[in-house]
Amino acid sequence: MAGDRASNGDDDGRITLELMDAAAFAGMAGDAGALVLTAQGVLDDAAADPARAGWQDVIALRAALSPFGHGVTCVCCVPSGGFTSALADLFRARVTGQRPWFDRVVIAMPAAQLDDVRREVTGHRVVAARYRSGRGMAVAPSR
Repeated sequence: MAGDRASNGDDDGRITLELMDAAAFAGMAGDAGALVLTAQGVLDDAAADPARAGWQDVIALRAALSPFGHGVTCVCCVPSGGFTSALADLFRARVTGQRPWFDRVVIAMPAAQLDDVRREVTGHRVVAARYRSGRGMAVAPSR
């Protein structure tokens, strides 16, 4: 993938951030240079053994305990944003050597939650400074 970016001039030094439906992700080949972020219970097979699935790591964020049953993208349950906090922490761990180098992060979530995740990560300044939009990150036009 790094070679693809270099050949078309898109490599601006930021980490590629992709967003995809968990059902489509299940049939995708792994990438040893990529991390996967998801919510607990969404990709349990890949999270149990990321290397076997071909990924560098699969990180499952715990949903906030809520009497309403909201998920990791809920702004009333997780005001700081579960995914934005995780992405900031991953970048910090990468540059300090606490985590192996990665050049791509795939967020895999159920289709019903993709818009919430997209809104959370595209509106965050630190994420925008460290990660560049890849597949699935374009904001759908308002109707």
